[in-house]
Amino acid sequence: VRCWALFFILGSSFTKKKVLAMGGSKTLAALAGGTVGGVAQALVMTPAGMIFTSLNVNRGKKGYENDNAWTVTRRIIKEKGIKGMYFGGGPMCLRQASNWASRSCFTEIARTNLRMSQYGMLGEIGSGVIGGIGSSWNTPIETIRVLMQRDVSMGKEAKSFGQYWNDIVKDQGYTGLFRGWTPRTIQAIWQTVFMVVVPNILGI
Repeated sequence: VRCWALFFILGSSFTKKKVLAMGGSKTLAALAGGTVGGVAQALVMTPAGMIFTSLNVNRGKKGYENDNAWTVTRRIIKEKGIKGMYFGGGPMCLRQASNWASRSCFTEIARTNLRMSQYGMLGEIGSGVIGGIGSSWNTPIETIRVLMQRDVSMGKEAKSFGQYWNDIVKDQGYTGLFRGWTPRTIQAIWQTVFMVVVPNILGI
């Protein structure tokens, strides 16, 4: 299990059990569990995203030929301190929290309110598909997170969330905020099935 997956499962499972123990509904437990699990996951995903973005942005450029995860980490910390690894942390936390809150909540609504769980395994998987598709509403947050970490990786000053939003809308229209929606939705579906549906079936 990947490290980010472990962080999500631990945070999500603990929170869901606490909410249910306090008398909360399954839908509320799913929403709370997804939110806490997503924020916990962001602690790992933000530095990982920074490294991945830097490697992609600087690939093939002079002076970056021997870049790897370790050299990128050392360079960012040397130039900007440890906080440099967490540029884009706000959008990442918002993305991960809204990602998993939406995936968990929409999946549970499909299971219980739409009664899809009565159709067995096929219904459970179908609920996860609905949860995955529904979670992609937050694609603009991911678009801005990538641009923010890209600029830091290139040695530029990161702009505010609002500035990136306005620049994208000005240059590309609102559709620019949803760039990459299709592959992101496909990814969301399989992640929801494996990270939400499977733990639900196993009672985790």
